[in-house]
Amino acid sequence: MNKESKEILEILYKTDVRPSDFIKQYRKYDCNINMAIDFFKKLHIQAANKKVLFKEKKPESASYEISVIENDLKEKRYGIINISESAYPLMLKEIYFPPPIIFFKGDFFHKHSNPCIAIVGTRKCSSYGRDVAAHFAQELSRLGITIVSGMASGIDTCSHKASVSEKGGTIAVMGCGIDVIYPQENRNLYSEIIEKGSVITEYLPGTPPLKNNFPARNRIISGLCYGVIIVEADDRSGALITADFALQQNREVFAVPGEIYSECSRGCHKLIKNGAKLTEDINDVLEELSNINRLVLKNKPLALTSNNDPVHCLQKTDKSSTLKLNNTQQHIYNAIGKKPVSIEEIMMKTGLNISTVLQVISELELFDLVKEKNLNQYCRLW
Repeated sequence: MNKESKEILEILYKTDVRPSDFIKQYRKYDCNINMAIDFFKKLHIQAANKKVLFKEKKPESASYEISVIENDLKEKRYGIINISESAYPLMLKEIYFPPPIIFFKGDFFHKHSNPCIAIVGTRKCSSYGRDVAAHFAQELSRLGITIVSGMASGIDTCSHKASVSEKGGTIAVMGCGIDVIYPQENRNLYSEIIEKGSVITEYLPGTPPLKNNFPARNRIISGLCYGVIIVEADDRSGALITADFALQQNREVFAVPGEIYSECSRGCHKLIKNGAKLTEDINDVLEELSNINRLVLKNKPLALTSNNDPVHCLQKTDKSSTLKLNNTQQHIYNAIGKKPVSIEEIMMKTGLNISTVLQVISELELFDLVKEKNLNQYCRLW
């Protein structure tokens, strides 16, 4: 644990400073972590015996908790990362209230660097819901997309189980301490995710799964992802809270339709009526991921040779202009012919991951070299 992480823990857990208060000051000081920490240190000195922004908690228990965390970190029982570190997930950092500290087990850094999609839904799911969640999770994860969920019973569990052994893997966001397994029925799944994916939480080790923790946890699930897929949710499902957070965070919301007589379909159907994307297969999700990459590219200047790749000259048929493509762009362009090919086929031909393929296809579209002929099928224009 680095110096900044330890000082943030001391501020948050030895006093009554809320994580949201810390984030406000962190952003007030232009994301300078040391200035934010110094602010709370000075405030603590000035407060003395007064109730200013926070009051002192029982110092013995707080220092004991932090000393236990330090010992656990030394023994590599779990890891910790704070919001100022470069490895902290960029998309999560941009939400309204990101967690100042994240505890994690497993390969968190690699998994969150993949494109992430959340799959959430009711705990009391039908066999249809289980099958749909497993299908979406497995197929998306096979393409290198990391599946994020909350490890609750039902849809969450099905999503984790179906994706944990695939290429993209899975991330479980907990509403309790990193060392607390909840629900207990997922003990084996918890161990498997740690081995092949990652389990994360913002809560101190030992924190029980309190009811109020879970709505707050949901903002992290959506915050890590490009979009959220809702599979079966009734009118009062916690999955709808995740969908609300996704909308606030400018993420895509996908809803899978269900039986009209089922209570578990009402939440999804309501979302669809309100503008969520009706989602029948993974192509509906891949299409939006492609659109996201295209929007990002349009808002940023293209630097096609910024990685110092050797460049290839590609001339349009009118011979009036010459475009320079780097190795990756040329490789993907070569994999696309006059006959439409799917994203999956391009990935198989090139051996590249979905994130790279989607980004480069977007670049080639901007140069009018390829176009989307059918849903997620591309062909050359030249």
